[in-house]
Amino acid sequence: MIKSPRTLRRILPLAVASLIGLSACGSVASTSNAFEVNDKGYSQVDFDALTKVLITAGQFTATNGKIKSEDAIVIMRTLIRYTAFEQFIKDKGITVSESDRATVLESANADQAFATYPKPLQDVLVDLNLADITLKKVTAPSTADLKKLYDKAPASVGVLCLSHILVKTEDEAKSVLADLEGGAKFAAVAAKKSIEPGADKSGGSLANGDQACQALADLQTSFDKDFMIGAVGAKPGVPTGPIKSSFGYHIILSHSFDDVKASVQTVVGENPGSTLLAGYMSVADISVRSTYGKWNGATATIS
Repeated sequence: MIKSPRTLRRILPLAVASLIGLSACGSVASTSNAFEVNDKGYSQVDFDALTKVLITAGQFTATNGKIKSEDAIVIMRTLIRYTAFEQFIKDKGITVSESDRATVLESANADQAFATYPKPLQDVLVDLNLADITLKKVTAPSTADLKKLYDKAPASVGVLCLSHILVKTEDEAKSVLADLEGGAKFAAVAAKKSIEPGADKSGGSLANGDQACQALADLQTSFDKDFMIGAVGAKPGVPTGPIKSSFGYHIILSHSFDDVKASVQTVVGENPGSTLLAGYMSVADISVRSTYGKWNGATATIS
């Protein structure tokens, strides 16, 4: 059955994501746009029309005739990800299956409530369902293609494979960085100097169980945003820092592809479409109207 407007907020598995987009957090180029993804704009007029439809449908409430800013951001993040999805599949030479479209429309038309939704809401629901179906059919790239993407920007494949050293002060972090640049082994320095509990055994690794890598989208929802900015910007194999977070100062190592390629393949292979789309967004040029805040590519959020 087609996802109803009640699940619009949950369609944000279409919306999470995070990512180097660090250079992509400015204001929109055109004042007539609510947001832009790689210079493709979504007009403010269309955005306002959709929010009004969602308010009318009872999915969001209005305050003084306007949607709450936090609700507008929820909608905008969904639309940003969908716009990125359209560009992602175009760049990959992927097309939306007409048979899938027919299946979605058949399911929609079988739902008596669907016919009562305003046309703009119907279109959004159909598009989001088709995007979900299409992403599930995406296959993982070859090892060579993954390496090409990863070597340019690890986050662009939708995973990060990290270790870090946490200390209390910036001066300590600079001293750690100097040791590493002098040839000291990262794990050994982490075991000796990191104040993170268990670093003496983990060597600073942020592995997920037996996997050296984690999906970018998972990290974006669970890690400190300032840490993520540093992690997403780190070049593979090069200790990066000092990075200040709410926990202290970090030196971050994004591992070289050859050291973690099996884990990269495994994590991407678990959900290639959504993982690669998150990576695509990490290097996309995304900006939002200043009224709503700024796009943070490292966390795929608006703040």
